[in-house]
Amino acid sequence: MPNVFVIALFLSLAASLLLAVRWGLARLSLTRDAREEYAARGVDRPATIAGISEPDFIRIYVSANEPRWALYAAGALLGAIVLTFPGLVILHTIWEGVRAATGASDVFAPGYYPWMFFMAFGLVGTWAISGMIAASLYYRRAPENFEVAMMRARGQPIEEVEIRRRRPKWARRARPD
Repeated sequence: MPNVFVIALFLSLAASLLLAVRWGLARLSLTRDAREEYAARGVDRPATIAGISEPDFIRIYVSANEPRWALYAAGALLGAIVLTFPGLVILHTIWEGVRAATGASDVFAPGYYPWMFFMAFGLVGTWAISGMIAASLYYRRAPENFEVAMMRARGQPIEEVEIRRRRPKWARRARPD
């Protein structure tokens, strides 16, 4: 009979692999779309790509539109897998150290409810550290807006241009005071 932890490990690895494959396939599709967009802009609106080579346009287009969330979610899952076993060892060591230092009774021995509570929430906290690192990297390494990156590649001054953000669909009728 397979162990539930081994099943959870394989499911997490499979989910991480699927997320990484989703990111890779989306990047391939976006690269193809970028080539088509560059060719179409060359015919319809050549001023928008003036001075920008096709490889630069493809890099800007893909980096602005790729689903980075899938890559960072896969990394967070892998990080949680990697941190699980060292986290369990550290949490158990902390528990035993505090128990020995305070001279706690056998009610606080491993296997009883206080220990289970500490280990469960400590393990969730360990996984949250992995998610926190992935989220921090996701926001810290966010690419430039597509329009801003295109303006920078064309050599236009960015400070004077106001780039309007599209309103969310849920806020179309809402008006600011």
